[in-house]
Amino acid sequence: SSRATCCSKEMFPRRKIPEFRIQGYLETASTCTHRAVLVKLLKGMVCVDPEKKWFQEYLRRQKKPNSTST
Repeated sequence: SSRATCCSKEMFPRRKIPEFRIQGYLETASTCTHRAVLVKLLKGMVCVDPEKKWFQEYLRRQKKPNSTST
């Protein structure tokens, strides 16, 4: 089934997620009630408000071209 995953209020963590725990992320569908990004952690998924300052910082660091990993 290609049902879009949406975030409910309960899925948002109360505090900032440490960056080292973030495995990846994907945006939820525009049809969802809450605008959110699904963040993949080692132990499952949580929802994050894409407007949160810490998440904006995380995204900025992800987009840096000089972050080469060996």
